[in-house]
Amino acid sequence: MMNRARFGAFLAGWTLAAACGALHAQTPEGGETVAGEEAPATSPPLIDAPNVQFSGFGTLGAVYTDDSKVRFIRPSTNHPGKENPDFGADSLLGAQANITLGPHSALVLQAVSREDALGSYKPRASLAFLSWAFTPNVTVRAGRVRTPFFMLSETIDINYSNPWIRPPTEVYSMFPFKELDGVDLLVSGSLGGFDVEFHPYFGSSNLSIYQSGRGKLRNVRGANISATRGHLTMFFGHGEADFSLKWKGEDFRLLASNLRRTLFPGGPPLVVNGEDILRDLSGNDGEGDFSVAGVQWDDGKWLFIGEYNKLRANRYAHHAHAWELTAGRRFGDFMPYVMVAGHSEDRPITSQRVQLAVPVPGAAEQLNAGLDSFLASRNLSQKSATLGLRWDFFRNTALKLEFTHARISNRSWGSFYPKELSFDDTSKLDKLMWKRSVNTIGVSVDVTF
Repeated sequence: MMNRARFGAFLAGWTLAAACGALHAQTPEGGETVAGEEAPATSPPLIDAPNVQFSGFGTLGAVYTDDSKVRFIRPSTNHPGKENPDFGADSLLGAQANITLGPHSALVLQAVSREDALGSYKPRASLAFLSWAFTPNVTVRAGRVRTPFFMLSETIDINYSNPWIRPPTEVYSMFPFKELDGVDLLVSGSLGGFDVEFHPYFGSSNLSIYQSGRGKLRNVRGANISATRGHLTMFFGHGEADFSLKWKGEDFRLLASNLRRTLFPGGPPLVVNGEDILRDLSGNDGEGDFSVAGVQWDDGKWLFIGEYNKLRANRYAHHAHAWELTAGRRFGDFMPYVMVAGHSEDRPITSQRVQLAVPVPGAAEQLNAGLDSFLASRNLSQKSATLGLRWDFFRNTALKLEFTHARISNRSWGSFYPKELSFDDTSKLDKLMWKRSVNTIGVSVDVTF
């Protein structure tokens, strides 16, 4: 269950931040600026020291699930809660400091408070890097930056900058590592009438997983290329990494215990390939690669976004691909939009089946059923369709409403989690989650200040 005291403190901080944003949106004469217009040049920032600028952003959101047996979750991002509606999936508060150190150097610090996979709202350093501009077109950054695995990685937490309440989970939950500790290079220029940016990177990353699991990326290396011309932006990227993924939840402990059963106390194993299966599911020897292609068109009236991602791994994670398409039309301060998205498993985490040393009636079937349920809980495969409305009702403030219909794929849990979880009978979980249709309603207020 969500920690209500921590969320109460978070909500108080968010309310204060929203009030600061509202005050900042006033003109010097005290009148409100019209949404979408720039403030006069004489309008002072919230806090502006000679070499330091502070800014912030926040989202107060709630998502309601129409199915009483499951709850919406952003896998490996927020803690699965029993509340309905749930404020933990989308609500967050962030603050940033941009510090100019000299004509070529700067320091950027950003902290974000949001519910994590363990249910904590403890602020986390999401950005902490030094940058050095060798030329106006070449900048190196060292420290903590965003993991650049998606087209909209730089604004993944600044929901005001995005059309949706949240980036589509089918795509953006595929590789949920959010920060990269390392070094990257930004090289910009012009080519064939396009403004082009080349972005190579190298580093490492860590991730907390529900039920005290842990994921780590090592030797992350890759590069992105973005090209912009007028209203059109195209994005391509590819990255590779060594990684570890260790599960510590009740379901994994139970599965591991069953796969390590012995014929008799101190005797040989009953499951002859039990350790081989476990080595596919959890450990330190993972290798994977991730590719992305995206396109965006925004002429101020029409908005189109498309993104395709593909993940491959030798173990611990499944091969999968995901996509999303969004179309929106602005009518003054309002923008209705539609989005369709999908996530498909190309290969499961392991294709091994239980092999017994001696035939035991029903044992192999029962053990394989437990293995299938574990694999399904790590499979995000689903398809969804979303109808949304964004209303920029105040400067730097937007209200969003979304209705989503999702269909969970076979042998998958998708973006949902059982409200009541028990591993005593895995067949019940299979019937509950697999091929289930679920509707959600989301509402959020996004601000920047």
